[in-house]
Amino acid sequence: MQRKPLSLTVLFFLIFTIAIAQNQPRKKVGVVLKGGGAKGFAHIGALKVLEEAGIPIDYIAGTSMGAIVGGLYAVGYDANKLDSISRTQDWLFLLSDNTARENLPPQLKDASERYLVSLPYRVEFKKRSGKLSLPTGMIMGQNLYSLFLNLTIGYQDYMDFDDLPIPFGCIAADIRTGKEVALREGVLAQAIRASMAIPGMFAPVEIDSMLLIDGGIVNNYPADLVKEMGADVIIGVTILPDKNGKEKNKESLVEVISGLSNFLDKQKEEENIRNTDILITADTHPYGMLNFEKNAIDTIILRGEKAAREKWDELMALKTSLGITESDSLRQTIVNPYIEMDSLEIESIQFIGLSPKESVEMLKRIRLKDNKITRKDLETLTSQIYATGMFTRVLYQLKGDSPFRLVFEVEKKDFKTLNLGLRFDTDDIAAILANTTIRPASSLNSVINITTRLSKNPYFVADYYINHGIFYRGGISYKLSRNEINIFDRGKRSYSFGVTLNSLNLNFSEFYFSNVKLHFGLNFDNFYFFSTLANHTDFQRIGLNNKLYVNYFLEGVYDNLDKSYFPTSGQYFSFRYTLHTDNFYQMNHDLPLNAINLRFFKPIKITDKLNLTPEISGRALLHAPDSIPLIYSNFVGGKFDGHYFPQQIALPGSGGMEILKNSVLKAQADIRYQLTPTQYLYTNLHVAVHNDKVLKIFNGSYFPGINLGYSYLTVVGPLSVEVGYSGLSKKTHAYVGIGHYF
Repeated sequence: MQRKPLSLTVLFFLIFTIAIAQNQPRKKVGVVLKGGGAKGFAHIGALKVLEEAGIPIDYIAGTSMGAIVGGLYAVGYDANKLDSISRTQDWLFLLSDNTARENLPPQLKDASERYLVSLPYRVEFKKRSGKLSLPTGMIMGQNLYSLFLNLTIGYQDYMDFDDLPIPFGCIAADIRTGKEVALREGVLAQAIRASMAIPGMFAPVEIDSMLLIDGGIVNNYPADLVKEMGADVIIGVTILPDKNGKEKNKESLVEVISGLSNFLDKQKEEENIRNTDILITADTHPYGMLNFEKNAIDTIILRGEKAAREKWDELMALKTSLGITESDSLRQTIVNPYIEMDSLEIESIQFIGLSPKESVEMLKRIRLKDNKITRKDLETLTSQIYATGMFTRVLYQLKGDSPFRLVFEVEKKDFKTLNLGLRFDTDDIAAILANTTIRPASSLNSVINITTRLSKNPYFVADYYINHGIFYRGGISYKLSRNEINIFDRGKRSYSFGVTLNSLNLNFSEFYFSNVKLHFGLNFDNFYFFSTLANHTDFQRIGLNNKLYVNYFLEGVYDNLDKSYFPTSGQYFSFRYTLHTDNFYQMNHDLPLNAINLRFFKPIKITDKLNLTPEISGRALLHAPDSIPLIYSNFVGGKFDGHYFPQQIALPGSGGMEILKNSVLKAQADIRYQLTPTQYLYTNLHVAVHNDKVLKIFNGSYFPGINLGYSYLTVVGPLSVEVGYSGLSKKTHAYVGIGHYF
């Protein structure tokens, strides 16, 4: 009889204990994401499995790439969205300060790919002093920062990161104190950018009195941070070290970046790992921290998912211990309306960092339809402002609720840059290009641009122009060039001469808007001819006279190609009409010489790897033959248009320049096949025809030709190997070159 009250007592105690346990708040789960460059894409795969397992994430923290993934996850991008983002981005472009060619002003498109390095320097004219300074990083990070700003719309104000949908924190290091900095408040995009500022590669981020760089050198796996934030249970995602990496990456940038981990507090990292309850370790071999190619990213994400699935039983046990049943939601619902908001309504636009007058000029550049802008167009607009070359950075914020106040924060360049390009080929052997742009006043409108090429055919160019409004500029340009030229006759050298040209251009008006440039001006050409070592030419006999010519010109360009080299979309059209005189209104006491140049080509995508680019170009002299100075004749041949003379028409596969009749037309088709993302095979089929009468051009003489080539895109520019045959020169010609043409 005594056992019954005892049983009831035990049963009551168990029920009471369970009731208390059910009323107890569950333990909080924190996720830690380690830094590791491209290898950090494994975090996305791991997060997919955590979501599938139904593990709640109450806190998330990371370093470097872990900060990027963690920060975006914290504002509501689930693993599938992060997967889509990572696979669709052009990471090699994002990891540079390059501007998409279509966003460049028309006057800068030709020079967009010429330079390998840019070294900043300062010159104080009043103090007559100057210095060449090394950049704080090879990459300022404009493109990445712009991406982070776009993805964090809605969370762009200064804020406590505990107020994000998932509380977030990341690690950076302060160069000025050498201390670790835990970023748990501020501007989210700025904090993420600071955490991944790899020393020497990315410029550091200045916040208050701190100069912040990649937190991986002080705390690459911040389990202590997520515990400090309130986590009771820690799940961590790390990357298995590459056993063969040290030898494979010896004496490379990867070795330098990887070597920064040697400065880590190893004891702290080991303690952080010991304090992790479930450790997911992904094996990303053979991919390293700089493998941002699409196939590498795909594989790394899958490796992260595979590593997390190997911990499935531990995750299920954790889920049970947290008291989560199958009927519970598999993932806490995060409502971020800005993720799906593509069209943004804008109330007003403001610039910070410009004078009132400059702000008005910049605002004239912006045209919004119905006061709305898409997220993509906002990125494009930011890129176009940065592409002017006036600023070291361009940031934006959307203030308030929709309709937003769009605020651009710009930082004027307070330094000049020395831009350097390099090229080797079988024609010029070696060539170096140096350029600098100087703004003599604080105004953005007055610009001096100086460029020089050092080679066996050198030149020096100095431009001064003034921007007036958004569509117009005018100015003056001077060019001094020296060329040694061989003229061929059906493949045999006929004669050689040297020429020094002093050319002065007065640009009366240069209109540019979107992808169009129109240019009207006056040109003075002063030629001085001299004998070369190759030959002593009788200049009078062939019609070369030291003389000053005065020329009027009107030219226009439409160019929306996606790339200068191997374009895949867009089209190009240019024309130039020139009136040549030797006394402002006559040529050789007769009517002025009229010349017109035309060129058009358009890339056509046949398949994902095969492209066809048809092109037609030509030049016609519209006056009597006896009034044409030889120097303004139709020069045809060589690898590049305008290499020796502005009117030169290239003919792939030809060995040199020849002088053709008054009207020349060239039709060609470039067929290109992409072997890999960086390797191409291509062929050029062409035919040139010339005649003295422009209306009888098709009755003239024809010169067919073919050119075959292979190109490998290197960090210094394309490496090209070509061999071709031209019916004009009647011989086979080989060409090898590396670097972008200038």
